[in-house]
Amino acid sequence: MKRLSLKHEFLHTTVLKAETIEHVLPSEKLLQSLKSDSSKNLIYVDCTLGGAGHSIQLIEIFAERNLFQNFDLTLIAFDHDDNAINHAKILLNKLKEKYNRFHFHIFNENFGNVKSAIETHFPNQKIHGLIADFGVSSPQLDWAERGFSIHHEGPLDMRMNPQENFTALDILNNYSEKDLTRIFFDYGEEPKARKLAKAIIQDRKIGKLQITNTVEFAAYIKRILAYPKGKVHPATRTFQALRIEVNNELASIENLLQDLPKVIHPNGKTGFISFHSLEDRIVKHAMRNWQKGKNAKEKMEEKKEHNIPLHLMIHLEENQSKGFGKEIPRGGIVASEEECKRNNRSRSARLRCFEFCFSLET
Repeated sequence: MKRLSLKHEFLHTTVLKAETIEHVLPSEKLLQSLKSDSSKNLIYVDCTLGGAGHSIQLIEIFAERNLFQNFDLTLIAFDHDDNAINHAKILLNKLKEKYNRFHFHIFNENFGNVKSAIETHFPNQKIHGLIADFGVSSPQLDWAERGFSIHHEGPLDMRMNPQENFTALDILNNYSEKDLTRIFFDYGEEPKARKLAKAIIQDRKIGKLQITNTVEFAAYIKRILAYPKGKVHPATRTFQALRIEVNNELASIENLLQDLPKVIHPNGKTGFISFHSLEDRIVKHAMRNWQKGKNAKEKMEEKKEHNIPLHLMIHLEENQSKGFGKEIPRGGIVASEEECKRNNRSRSARLRCFEFCFSLET
């Protein structure tokens, strides 16, 4: 895959930056508890490093509030896009030169592996804060050759990690009607999932599915689904579903949320930014479990509060007998009108934050 020059690589506008950092900054209670710790090291995780916008904001706030006078800050970051990592390393190295109590480690892997990475490389340590921005970065959307965009002609690719072999075109060429229907409905929440899947299979059988690029496939979806003209392109939900399937996105979120209580410090804070309702419901479901304890799952299933595929529901541990903390603020945070005017993509973003009081012993 063609690499872009660095000056074009990651011109990404970070969403809900100030709000996210304010809600994950260490509490006074946490800082007091670490005063007796000889290392005085705060460990923060950025699950989706991207252009490092959230992490840079965190580092700068640390400096502004003089936290570097008393504490080290170690950033543990994850991203499986080489372009993002190379760009972020340059920015973070400059900050490391400026603040000698700042350190960082970047893992070129999926954020669903947070627990194993922490246990392997930072044994017997808990993290004090975590940020996850589940959206696709602006550069990934805007570079036609990445295949994410409905409007820019590119291959039906959609890999966040270009080193992987599995693409969106592989799904269209090989998945059964049942599996296509499943991903379009479960991951795209497309009401006409079965109709689209049936058309793809029929055209594939007779050799009429001659689609190799994103613009052609978007037009094909528009023709098959025949929705009345609206603000949202008819292919949006299908493209979302394919991207999620290619990158195994929701399973990664589920793994992260399942493992987080085992690696978070009892006074740690977390922030999760979602860009579509299914991601947000998974996060909401996890937080309700964390807040209510071991009976939360049964209560929520009775009330049918969450329309989530069963395999993506967060399971409760046997020894999770009490709640871990609370969502602050309840219901989450959306972008201000001012931010939405500056960055239209922020309109669909929702930030949910959780402050832990207890963690799960492993």
